[in-house]
Parts: sequence; C-alpha cells; structure tokens
Amino acid sequence: MTTLSARAEQIAAHLVGHETGAEIIPHDIDGRQAAVDFLLQWPDGRVGALEVTLVTERTSIAWQGMAMKEGWSWPADTSWEFRPNDVSFAYKKTKRVTTRAVELCDQWAVDGPSDLPAEVVAAEPELARFLEDDIGTLRRTPFEPGIKLYQSSTAEFVEAASADFSRVADSWHEHPHLAPHLEKVKRASQSAQRHLFVVVVSEALPVRFLTDDFDAPETSPQGFDGLDALWVWSDYWHRYLVHRDATWSWIDFPPK
Repeated sequence: MTTLSARAEQIAAHLVGHETGAEIIPHDIDGRQAAVDFLLQWPDGRVGALEVTLVTERTSIAWQGMAMKEGWSWPADTSWEFRPNDVSFAYKKTKRVTTRAVELCDQWAVDGPSDLPAEVVAAEPELARFLEDDIGTLRRTPFEPGIKLYQSSTAEFVEAASADFSRVADSWHEHPHLAPHLEKVKRASQSAQRHLFVVVVSEALPVRFLTDDFDAPETSPQGFDGLDALWVWSDYWHRYLVHRDATWSWIDFPPK
C-alpha cells in the first residue's frame, strides 16, 4: 500500500464513522484475502462494509505518495514553491536538483534558476538539464522556509466538462482498479450496508470541480448499483459528498 492510499483510508474511516455513527474496524488485515478495508459496527448489532479507493492520474501516484510522506515540502533555508509541468516526474532526482538550485539562487540573490549566471548553470549539468527540459516552475515565495510542492496545474476551460458531477463519477469506471474494489464491497453478503469511499486527487478532476463550490448533483451515477452509499472527497474540498437513497448531499467535516 502506498502512503497516499493509507492516508485515503484514514480519511474515509474518520468521515464515514462520524456521519453514520458506526464504529470503524480495520478488516483487511492479518493476511485476509479479498477482504473489505473496514467493517462498520453499530450499537444495535448491525454490521456494514466499507471499501476505500483512490482516483488519481495513474502515472503520478508514486511521486505523490513520496511527497505526502515528506509533508509536501523539501528542506531549504528560504521560502520557495515548485510546480511540476507534468503529472509525473522523477521525484528523487528532481528534489536533488531543486534543492541545489535554491542554494545557488540564494547565493546569487536571484528569484529563480533561470536568472542565474550562464556560467553557474553550465557548471551544474543536472540544473542545466532541468531548465532545458522544462521540468517545472521553481519560484521564491514570502512564506516560511522550505520548498512547497504543488501538483501540476490543470489547463482547461471550465465549460470543457459536463456540469453534472455524476458524469465524472461515471468516468471512474474507466480506471481499471475501480472494478475490483466495487466488486469486493458488493460481495460482502453478510453486511447490512455496503459503502464505497472514493478519494479523488484534484489533478484527476475537471477544473470546474477542483473546489467544492458546486451544487450537489441531481442525477445518480451509473454503475454503482448495489451500494448503500457512495462517498466522495477531494483534496481541495472543505466538505464531502455522499450518494445514498438516490440522492447526492454535501456533508460538512466533523469538528476537530
């Protein structure tokens, strides 16, 4: 399991437990095969099943897991941000060249590696290739020390995607990893309720759904029959969505 997947499971367990009033019990442990991630246990004795999965750009999940483990930040004496130009990049190599670039920028008192003297860049082959290949944007910021990592920017018109979020949920069936998770929770035959929680990273969403300032959808998603609830959260949302009883609803985060 990647760090990103583990974090998704923690988030799902916390939010579903809060909303349903059930105790969340880890179940996919101790070598169990094809077991759902969690059981839901209610005081009246009912038991439910909760399965969790990610929707992400498949080529980027590895570096995002490493970035999450490091708190989405690399060490530096001054404040910077790095935004990759693609959904995937060589994480360790880019970290090495970026931190070196920051050292040189601080030494020469410039705001970005492209402002460094040509002879300095020429003496740093990895930095020269970083600039030549246009790996990403590194710029100085006025915040706390460190290099803050961000995902690649989404470049599209808002109108490029349907305004119905249910159509976005329909598209998740194109991700080959979704079907096994969906079938696993559907096979939980002894469960009184079956729940699937989908964590969608922002780069995998159309730009109109990047934040949660859109109305709950009015149509039901296709292909999720047999579930009692489909839960959805994304990293820039301050609420989470649930589809149950043929209706979508926004739910506020529980108090800390």
